[in-house]
Amino acid sequence: MVPTSKEIAALTVDFLSTVIDKQEVSNDNCDSLNVAIDCITDVFDFDRDSIKSVIGEKFNGNGLKQILTKTIEEYANEDNNEDVKVNIPKDDAEIKAKAEALKLEGNKAIAEKKFELAIEKYTEAIKVLPTNAVYYANRAAAYTNLQKYDEAVEDATAAIKIDPNYSKGYSRLAYAKYVQDKPEEALEAYKKVLEIEGDNATEVMKRGYETAKKKVEETLNQKSNTENSDVSPVTKATQDDQTTSSTSTATPDFSSMFGNGGSGNTPDFASMLGGGLGGGLGALLNNPQVMQAAQSMMQDPNAMQKMQSMMQNPAIQQMAQNFASGNTSLNDLMNNPDIQNMASNLFGGAASGNSSNKK
Repeated sequence: MVPTSKEIAALTVDFLSTVIDKQEVSNDNCDSLNVAIDCITDVFDFDRDSIKSVIGEKFNGNGLKQILTKTIEEYANEDNNEDVKVNIPKDDAEIKAKAEALKLEGNKAIAEKKFELAIEKYTEAIKVLPTNAVYYANRAAAYTNLQKYDEAVEDATAAIKIDPNYSKGYSRLAYAKYVQDKPEEALEAYKKVLEIEGDNATEVMKRGYETAKKKVEETLNQKSNTENSDVSPVTKATQDDQTTSSTSTATPDFSSMFGNGGSGNTPDFASMLGGGLGGGLGALLNNPQVMQAAQSMMQDPNAMQKMQSMMQNPAIQQMAQNFASGNTSLNDLMNNPDIQNMASNLFGGAASGNSSNKK
């Protein structure tokens, strides 16, 4: 039964009376203690003669000093008891011990490079005690050694969920993400490792962070270069398509007609006709008869074969080169008998008609 305040007051008066009787303090202080005793007895309404009986009945004759000494000794014994100190029930302690034993077997298997066996042991440990982040992180390491990176990521993530401040969980996650070619995610995990460890971060942790950071930078640079290299050809092709369509749907493909620049010393007629001619070329290309003849020729395999054959004529090649270099005018070129003969063979009547009109 819990003692009443009056009983505790009687215990206190008994202690003070013992101090006075044994003269443990000076006479002046004894007088002060007597005053205190009178005050306590008045407040709690009991006399000194009743104190002995109260202590005998309620406290088994033990005074305040004896009671406190016994209590302190009991607390000291409890502090030395390991089970009480860690506050783990006996059953839970056995479970933890079993799980730890399995973990140690897994660690041994890792050291012997028996990764499948290590996974089995860590899995058993997790079944026994599924709330330990270390077991998941260790199994993630075993999966990583077997190049099972998806499983490693899953276990590392589980370890982090159990203990968000467990740096090894983030470290396992970072490495798995890196080898999965996900450097951005790896970098974020390595950042968390350094954040948790602070000044205690190891060189290995720092190197992991720097490696992931470098990979991210390289990836961004490659992406930028790829985008730049892709834009120009696409833009150019679009512009070429727009230019082709804006000229006329009836305009023949001169680059095909003249053999895409020919071969050997054959001049690039498509390039030659594309520049330096000003209005003369424009008038020529806008002539319906010439365009119709050119289209007919391009659809005639025999005509195209003749064109390719004539392009091998040294005299024709020389004239084309002179025209391209500016040594021959368009008028001189069109009045050249060899050119007129070539046009007559290729375009037939349309070319002849055009020639007569010019005359």
